[in-house]
Amino acid sequence: MSNKSWEVGFHLRSPRNWLNDPNGLCQFRGRYYFFYQYDHDWPTVDQKAWGLFSSPDLVHWSYLGVPLEPSIAEDRHGVFSGSAIVEPGAGRLGEDLLRIYYTGNVVDPAPGHSPKDFDYVYAGREQNTITCLAERVDGSHTGQLRMGHKQVLLRNSDYPADLSCHVRDPKVWEQDGKRRMLLGARHKDTRGLCLLYDSEDGIAWTYRHAIESEYPFGFVWECPNIVRLDGREYLAISPQGLPRLSDRWFNRWTPGYFELPAGQRVIDTEVIDERSFVQWDYGHDFYAPQTFVDDAGRTILVGWMGTFDDHYTSVPDGLDWWHCMTVPRVVTRRTDGRLLQSPAPELDALRGEAQALEGTATVNGRGADIVLPTVEGTGTLTLDDSFQVFFEGGRLGIRYLDEAAAAGRQDRSIPLNVLDNLRVLVDGSAVEVFANDGAEVFASRWFCPEKESLAIANTFAQSGSIWSMEDVMGKEYAYAREMGLAPDLAMPGWNETIPH
Repeated sequence: MSNKSWEVGFHLRSPRNWLNDPNGLCQFRGRYYFFYQYDHDWPTVDQKAWGLFSSPDLVHWSYLGVPLEPSIAEDRHGVFSGSAIVEPGAGRLGEDLLRIYYTGNVVDPAPGHSPKDFDYVYAGREQNTITCLAERVDGSHTGQLRMGHKQVLLRNSDYPADLSCHVRDPKVWEQDGKRRMLLGARHKDTRGLCLLYDSEDGIAWTYRHAIESEYPFGFVWECPNIVRLDGREYLAISPQGLPRLSDRWFNRWTPGYFELPAGQRVIDTEVIDERSFVQWDYGHDFYAPQTFVDDAGRTILVGWMGTFDDHYTSVPDGLDWWHCMTVPRVVTRRTDGRLLQSPAPELDALRGEAQALEGTATVNGRGADIVLPTVEGTGTLTLDDSFQVFFEGGRLGIRYLDEAAAAGRQDRSIPLNVLDNLRVLVDGSAVEVFANDGAEVFASRWFCPEKESLAIANTFAQSGSIWSMEDVMGKEYAYAREMGLAPDLAMPGWNETIPH
């Protein structure tokens, strides 16, 4: 049976069915737009589309349906991941437009062949790079978008000949007056890499070069991103197939980043030292993060609180939605180059009245923001005698005290010499742990027994504070389910009135 304690109230999830990679994250004409991978017919069909949420403040979100779905031959088996960039003054009346880039997936075998003739890694698959424009609907208080004509930019034959059929997830940005694009890829010799392209207009793209590691590092790199902070550049990727080690790479799908040397740019990089790879998050449920820069100049990261690790992706009985996004995280750079992740301060608006946390405390509802501003020594934070954050024996980690609540997840921890501060966001079945100002982060799901309140026990010597968190999205999810999941947002003839 579905458990009300598993509902999330300030994390984004699809109103029904499947959610995975965040896509096209941006701020456009004053509103935030978060697309995401969606499947209408999950769990029986794997044909992705893009769902969409919009917000004025990163907190209060409107569900805008499924505006981008397979509709042409080159994306007929899925609108896969991608990014978005604002086109200043490109509209008919000089207004800004939004340009979307994504991978169109096709898995048909060649004529005369059986599906069994291909492995769809080295043959039998097309992964086309496609673009379309979007504009705001006039008078829409939710910032509704209309999608324009789709245009195929790159096909398999346009990629280097030594690659497999896995080339996807375009990330586009502007630098030095040109558009740049990263694509994740898989080499024919089964190692991951990125492709880099340049463009003057965002339509015609010229191959620049590949970015590879010195030694093979995973069999494919997905969802590439670039982060630029304090004059330094980082290449972020989501590699698959890393070997599990005792203190890192717990999942086979392990997103992270490489800091480039001072003065070095991603667009000039061809070989990277894989030993410099730093994980974004050590939790069970984190993959395919995407970053963007908002109008205030902040670098914001959102990840998928999910994974494809088979041993803990089973759906609890009665739950007709699966996975959610992390909260928006503001990324900053520490002086030693480490990237810090902190929940966007806008989330503080959801806090109720503060109460002290010394030993034990109870919060009404299933949402809480728990902060220990200073920590000295070891201790634990325990939720409902079921889920625990611990720092002991020189290790920081999470453990499940209730096997059923773990749903197959195992305890995990990382070495840490000193714990200075700790913050834990609890939202139903979503838990995000931020340690040492967000230098160490864990995002994991927790399927606790059904309860109407949340009990917290603190054994650290230092006291902290707890705030209940408002369920700001419950009514929106209920409304979206009533209204239907895929409104037709295209208008006849509109494609012909917008430049490609």
